[in-house]
Amino acid sequence: MSGLLRHPRAHLLLRLVLGGFFVFASLDKIASPAAFAKIVYQWQVIGPVPSNLVAVTLPWIELVAGLLLIAGVWKRESALVIALMLVVFIVAAGSVMARGIDVENCGCVSLAKAGAPTAWPPAWMKGVGWFLVSRNLALLAASLVLVLVAPASTGSGRRSEPDSLRRAERGV
Repeated sequence: MSGLLRHPRAHLLLRLVLGGFFVFASLDKIASPAAFAKIVYQWQVIGPVPSNLVAVTLPWIELVAGLLLIAGVWKRESALVIALMLVVFIVAAGSVMARGIDVENCGCVSLAKAGAPTAWPPAWMKGVGWFLVSRNLALLAASLVLVLVAPASTGSGRRSEPDSLRRAERGV
């Protein structure tokens, strides 16, 4: 299993999926910070002023961290930022669930208001609940792989110049 986690293509896939998720999740929030602030306040974890600050800054952090992962720049650092955000999200969701607060739209990916009931997504996927916590735990696991597990080298077959020179000196 650790061989699979170290495979460069597995790291690429994790980077693209995780980065893409966070870029997508940030777009609606960046476009509508006031609507996102209302949702953040609805969680009743922080007051109105901090909710506004979170609504303005968090989506940009998500966007930048996601883009850095996709681009392959500062991979471990951006994965660490995402992991820390996910820990905060999981703790906040646990707090909301423990206090019995009914948050219909978590504001995680979309700020769309609840409309007429539809078959998709099912009720258990909406709002703050075990599906949200499970999804965030899976995303946290992916980000921790990127932070803690170094990818195996690809072994391009190219020799460094000093090795080539040493072989030439030995007549190999």
